[in-house]
Amino acid sequence: MRIAAYENFITKLLMNNKCMDINEIDKYILRTTSNNYNLVKKQLDRTNKLLEERYERYGCLTEEDNVEALKKGYYDLGKIGLTLEEIRKKIAKFQIDKESPMGIQIEKDWNFATFLLQDLLQLENMNLITYSRLLEERLSELSKNKTNKKTNNKPNNKETTIKTNSPTTNSSDIMTVDEICALLHLSKSKIYHMACAHEIPHHKLNPSKKGRLYFFRSEIEEWLRNKRIRTVDEFLLQFEN
Repeated sequence: MRIAAYENFITKLLMNNKCMDINEIDKYILRTTSNNYNLVKKQLDRTNKLLEERYERYGCLTEEDNVEALKKGYYDLGKIGLTLEEIRKKIAKFQIDKESPMGIQIEKDWNFATFLLQDLLQLENMNLITYSRLLEERLSELSKNKTNKKTNNKPNNKETTIKTNSPTTNSSDIMTVDEICALLHLSKSKIYHMACAHEIPHHKLNPSKKGRLYFFRSEIEEWLRNKRIRTVDEFLLQFEN
């Protein structure tokens, strides 16, 4: 029964051509795992395996292919199971706004099958990628809670705990999703949607697929300046009805 429910939810993620509500995905995770570390890890492992399979569904370019392409100046399209025109037709079904960051990226890649294929894969798996990120975050939180409980059970551990929880100066420019939410006064759902549509500068631990999001404060500040936004209040005006 649980397997059927999981498969139904995955189907829902994959069939939706728009970014799903983060809260809905979060509620599903809580309902089906009850914040149990092993259950969350099991879901994450299954989801990542599915993502691996889906990213190879139209063919797989290896590191050797990349080296060969650098030598030749082009990729061997025989490695890809779709023609350029077929990729374009699949992307068209998503009805991406041409003026959006994702639309601009697609326009740049329009005549290059290998790059356009990556855009298609991101669109087809956007909700599954978000689901994977949320599972990773939940697993990380549960892991930290486990560590903190063990640490708190040890005598004379206050100083160690403070040092562990204090950010280092070397990483002061790096921001987590929670920190960017606090800075911009936006929900985690909105931040994920903006990242999904390439509307905000962000990075992933695994850039090619499904890594956790992180941000650089300097890039966010530069992004706000480029949008001619000097304060967070001015930024928030964009989202008012």
